[in-house]
Amino acid sequence: MRKIFIKGAKKNGIFILICAAVFTISIGTMTGCSMTKENAEAVSDQSGQSDQSESENILPVEDSTADNAILENTPVPETSEEKVEKTEKAEVAEKAEVAEKTEKEAEAEKAEKEYTEEKMVLKIMREGEMEEIPATLFAGEGYVIYLTDKDWQQHATDAWTAVFEGKIVLNGQVQLWITHYDDKTGDQVKEELKSAGYTLENSDMTRQEGEVIYKVRLNEFENDVWGVNYCYPIEAEEGWGALLPLIADTFAVSMDDQ
Repeated sequence: MRKIFIKGAKKNGIFILICAAVFTISIGTMTGCSMTKENAEAVSDQSGQSDQSESENILPVEDSTADNAILENTPVPETSEEKVEKTEKAEVAEKAEVAEKTEKEAEAEKAEKEYTEEKMVLKIMREGEMEEIPATLFAGEGYVIYLTDKDWQQHATDAWTAVFEGKIVLNGQVQLWITHYDDKTGDQVKEELKSAGYTLENSDMTRQEGEVIYKVRLNEFENDVWGVNYCYPIEAEEGWGALLPLIADTFAVSMDDQ
């Protein structure tokens, strides 16, 4: 009886040992599988996040052309230096325009006053020195002209003879007169003067008769022709010959006649 009990006890101990070993191995296997699964899920999560980050940093290829077109058509904002330069250019252009306008207005005002002021000064070079001679406005019928003071004595409606201290000078050969050519063109008047012996010299028609020089300064105003005529002896070329053209330059058709 005792031997049977002991033998049976040995067999049960071996069985228990085998069961314990199998249980331990099963637990280890289950733990290993659980850890492998968790590691695989972690790796999968990291891989997904990495792919998502890379996809966010990569621009779609198909939209690049449209984006470039938008960038090209988008106006580039001006820098502060460009704005300052643009403003300065605009100010310069505005000042130039104002200056030009002011200059034109001054010229127009001068032209308007030129023949409305009673007095003016004619400047003439005589014997190497500049001489200023005062002149007074004379208003004729349809015209105005400045005559040097105390130098002229009127002997007809539109004609004068030069004087000195009230006396006629140079035998009355220094004269000035105005001619109005009615219903004639400038070319017609020039042809008439050529027929009378005049030739064109600079801006005047000129002829010489003996020792006296005759000149005509023609002024055309819309088919209305006026002539400023004057004459002087050759010996007075540097005196009256220099002064008379200046007087002729002051001639103008009056505003009422225009």
